[in-house]
Amino acid sequence: MKIQQLTSKQKQFAEAHHELVMRFLSGNNLDEAEFYDVVIFGYLHAVQDYLEKPELSRYQFSTIAWKQMKDAMNREFTYRCRPKRNAPVYEYQDEYAAMTLDEFLPDRMNHIAETLDNQKQLCKLLSYITPKEKEVVYMKAEGYTYREIAGFCDITIHGVSSRMTRMRQRLKMLALI
Repeated sequence: MKIQQLTSKQKQFAEAHHELVMRFLSGNNLDEAEFYDVVIFGYLHAVQDYLEKPELSRYQFSTIAWKQMKDAMNREFTYRCRPKRNAPVYEYQDEYAAMTLDEFLPDRMNHIAETLDNQKQLCKLLSYITPKEKEVVYMKAEGYTYREIAGFCDITIHGVSSRMTRMRQRLKMLALI
């Protein structure tokens, strides 16, 4: 989502309705210091859309702004939840230098065994879904939205949703066997 520089009319409009940003943050129990910068870009994008696209005038500005701010927060949470953002980080200290890997990470073998078991189960389950469903699942696991998956796979958003639903139903049936 790219925002252009605001015109003077857009700046005045944004200033006049800025309380929506504060209501959004407080209504969603979001810390202003942490999330204001995320939400404000969605808000400013809504200002531009609302003033540049006449078809949006049939809606209240607050509806458009609320949706854009919510979308901005969803993108932020998706970004933060991606696996590469949640990698474990350890601070190096001299006392760790003499430790073996098993002393430093005592549960690593159990974790490795559990991961391998999960991978085996996943491979077995993946053999029961279609190639297109696999593609959708892999993209969803990477944090893509249904809209992004639909665009990449050249299917509708409803098609993505129905593939996920059918796959879940098939996997639930396999779990019962």
